[in-house]
Amino acid sequence: MENLIHYAEKLFDEVEIAVYRSREVSASVELNEISMASTRSGAVTIIRGIKDKRLGLAIVDSDEENRVKEAIEQAAKMAKLNTRDEKWVSLPEPGMYREKPKPNYELKEASPDQLVEMLVRGIKLAREKDKNAIVAGGEGGVEWEERHIVNSHGIDVFQEGGAAFFFLELVGRKEGVVTPGIFDFDAKRSLDLDVEGVVERAVQKVGWAYSVKPSRNEEVPVIFGPWAIAGLFSYALFPAFSGERLVKETTPLAGKVGEKVASEIITLYDDPFHELSLNPVIADGEGVPTRKNVLVENGTFKGFVWDNYWAKVYGTESTGNGKRDLNSGGISIGFHSMVIENGKRSLEDIIAEIERGYLVDGVQGAHSSNPDNGNFAVTANPAFLIEDGEVVGSSVFLIAGNVYELLGQASEVTKEQTVMPSSTTIITPFIKFENVKIAGK
Repeated sequence: MENLIHYAEKLFDEVEIAVYRSREVSASVELNEISMASTRSGAVTIIRGIKDKRLGLAIVDSDEENRVKEAIEQAAKMAKLNTRDEKWVSLPEPGMYREKPKPNYELKEASPDQLVEMLVRGIKLAREKDKNAIVAGGEGGVEWEERHIVNSHGIDVFQEGGAAFFFLELVGRKEGVVTPGIFDFDAKRSLDLDVEGVVERAVQKVGWAYSVKPSRNEEVPVIFGPWAIAGLFSYALFPAFSGERLVKETTPLAGKVGEKVASEIITLYDDPFHELSLNPVIADGEGVPTRKNVLVENGTFKGFVWDNYWAKVYGTESTGNGKRDLNSGGISIGFHSMVIENGKRSLEDIIAEIERGYLVDGVQGAHSSNPDNGNFAVTANPAFLIEDGEVVGSSVFLIAGNVYELLGQASEVTKEQTVMPSSTTIITPFIKFENVKIAGK
């Protein structure tokens, strides 16, 4: 990499080279049958160079020196064609990194056979527990990544690690009732995935869904599950914490540092080193050291997150939140492991105290939420009716409102936390909200 940096410095004022090597193993199930098993591996090298404040980007699907040199030359040509960015300051400087977590090398050597065995076991267990249910879909996967980021200012950081996940989608058919697809999942930095727990939770929800209950317009306590929270917050809330939106004046949190934006029971932070994190990186996509960034503490807004570019534009420092898009090669502000702090009581105990309310397992339409003001309108599906402290059936209804008003209605979080694997890992408990207005369907 040192030779490549020296080569690139002849063409650029400053330059960054990022190499990503990956290995992905997966297996899928469809309609009770294994439908696919595969292993994929490859390398991607991204060149980001600046000449006279002009950015040149190039991507090559290789880490071979000759191919990378060609990409460097291509990036230099692109820089000459691009317009000057007068806001550009510089690439980041080296920083102090935490001790690297020890990778689980078992994941690096994982085979499709191990995932197929998990899926077969899951199918068998699901069919034994509910003969009316079919495993409509599901997947097991292991992702391993090695990333090496260097730049002409002296950053040189290498990281490696991986994670595994397992999920099933069940559909039940009983006495003329066909349930919606019911998901459950597990993800962690090992192959010790909880197949039995996934099946047990999914089958329980299918059992609830056989009894269909009409919904109505009412104002009731509603518990959002991890899947629903991740879906809604990813679109309506999390983007508002971006420093880029502060600069562009498109966040409703501008000027609200130190103010209450949620109930006191809500504490939210981005922490790549959380014990449940799937990707405990010591550096972000630009090589800047990562850290725990508290966003909301006991309901109070604490601050924004930044990548190198927008931090320098605003006159602050990067918080280690530069995330690289391997398709475009660009950097944007993103998150590592968004954590909502858990509570002390179980979901079962909280449900037991509700006379009438709902447990929302998933939401549809969250992608249409507006992060500029927090407004949203979603369909709660699957959702389950709670009466006299017990779940008595499934229902579907609409919820429309503002995510900050909803956060203000939060009254309790469960002790259980679930890891939601996605582009941003979300680690969340169930959250109970009071006096939620719903519209029956």
